[in-house]
Amino acid sequence: MAFYVLMAIYGVLAIVLQTTWFFGIPASSVQFDFVIIAVAALSFYSEWRRALPIIFLFGLFVDISSAGPFGISMVSYLVVYGVMRTIIAKISFQAGVALLFWMAMISLLNSVVRSLALLAITGKIIFPEVLMKSAPAQALLDAATAFALMPFITWYWDLTWEKITRPKGLVMK
Repeated sequence: MAFYVLMAIYGVLAIVLQTTWFFGIPASSVQFDFVIIAVAALSFYSEWRRALPIIFLFGLFVDISSAGPFGISMVSYLVVYGVMRTIIAKISFQAGVALLFWMAMISLLNSVVRSLALLAITGKIIFPEVLMKSAPAQALLDAATAFALMPFITWYWDLTWEKITRPKGLVMK
């Protein structure tokens, strides 16, 4: 239960940070996306029974807070998770430089799924065209951010109340 609560808190904080403090950094078309990094972490390190409810919740949070059509983020995150789990079943995932590559691929896949969904919903090519122009730069930013944030996320979801409240050194009474 602690895992779900911690990840729900992470999702809310990630969305708040990326839509307020980090909004428009480094550019208006390329922005930090802390939620897709958590989806990638769940894809790499968590089993489906544990990951799918959190991914669904992340998609719900992002859909509620965005101006896009409802359900795009949810579908995109679920497709990214499914594709990555299929790929991971066939390859040996390693950390380090491979993490940069796979995070960039996840970001590109996320952009493609969102573009196709927008094209299907609106029938206009302009929205996917704008999204795909910034996709390579977004993939590089997501990969660099994931390299720093992924270890924190995997440490964070293993926290328990005992680990948080346990004294860190000698306590004298």
